[in-house]
Amino acid sequence: MVQKNIKKYVWLPLTFLCVGLATYIYYGITWNAWLKNLPNIIIYIIIVGALTLAEKKKDELRRKHNQKE
Repeated sequence: MVQKNIKKYVWLPLTFLCVGLATYIYYGITWNAWLKNLPNIIIYIIIVGALTLAEKKKDELRRKHNQKE
């Protein structure tokens, strides 16, 4: 059985995004606060996107540094 290694820049932001969306949906259902929390979830998605880009760049720089050695 071949196990594929999932990169950190994929699973970490995806986990954060799932948790954030679950929280947004939960409060939207229980408190009926869909529109009130919409700007928060949009900002959260932008932050998670920035995290993805930063983690990807960090991984690329790490691989580049390891190839030089």
